[in-house]
Amino acid sequence: MSKDGDDVVLEQERRRWEKMDVDCLANAFSRAGMESLLLALPFVCKSWYKASLNPICWACLSFPDYIPSPLLVNTVEEIEMGPQSFGSFYDKFVDEYGIDKSRFSITAFVKLVVDRSKGKATQLELPMYSTEAALRYVSDACPLLKHLTFDDDLVIFKHSRILPEVIGKWKFLEGLSLRHSFMVNDQQGRRGKYLSRYFRELLAFPSCFDVFERIVAQIGTHCKHFRQLTLMKTRLHRDEALTIVNFLPHLQTMSVTGCIIERDSILTIVRGCKELRVFCAKECTGFEEGGEELYKLARQTGKLVCVDRVRRAERLILGVLSTTLMRESVYNRLRICLGQ
Repeated sequence: MSKDGDDVVLEQERRRWEKMDVDCLANAFSRAGMESLLLALPFVCKSWYKASLNPICWACLSFPDYIPSPLLVNTVEEIEMGPQSFGSFYDKFVDEYGIDKSRFSITAFVKLVVDRSKGKATQLELPMYSTEAALRYVSDACPLLKHLTFDDDLVIFKHSRILPEVIGKWKFLEGLSLRHSFMVNDQQGRRGKYLSRYFRELLAFPSCFDVFERIVAQIGTHCKHFRQLTLMKTRLHRDEALTIVNFLPHLQTMSVTGCIIERDSILTIVRGCKELRVFCAKECTGFEEGGEELYKLARQTGKLVCVDRVRRAERLILGVLSTTLMRESVYNRLRICLGQ
């Protein structure tokens, strides 16, 4: 072979990914996402598998949607039947690793992934329809957490109720995103359906309507670095606004989307949180047209106040879909299904 040909072979040898430094690979893999880290990268070669276990790859934990199906069944005999599907990602995981579906546990999966971070996780997005046990576990296993995304309904599910008990453990928490994701629609919840055993185990009876206020109180007491709050599809009346002002005086950024929020609540938060720089409300209801007072306040305080109201034709639809009243209605319908 010619000298030029030898040089090409040597250059190819030098560029082989499997021979890269493990720390360099791990740094690249940290941007890959959970699906790639579990279902693709480890199977390329031994060095890639080793790199995928580096805790730096698991500093940002964003769990894909977990939707065990069915949640509602047609007959009493089916109530004890375990989930037949868990969502596309988890179904792939079960198949790839040869796991018996009847033995798959979202709690065990969360523990497996969190343990790979070796306590160094700084960002966490828990899957919907998770469990109380999983939430309690991550509260101890992720002491350095800075940002938490919690997809849940603050009225219906048990692990919402215990979030105020554990959130104070994250002393370095800087940001929290609470997003409503209750996914049983009217057709699924119609009478004649029965709740599966798994779904029954998630429900909290009676419901807790002050969960948000207790969460904020715990953050204000224990999380001294907290600066950012994001809320989706919940309510913000006077009591909630006052709780934010009283317990989150150092709040700098607040974003609300699809929420029920009164004009006075917005004024209370913008005036009361002295360090607030940005307040953004999108597709919200609960206040009348005309935000002159809000914009005047923004000019006076130098704060960015962005309020994007829903058009009148959309208000009723959004109000039905996103208010606590809707969740109370769903809650009552589930009680009927349970015969309570």
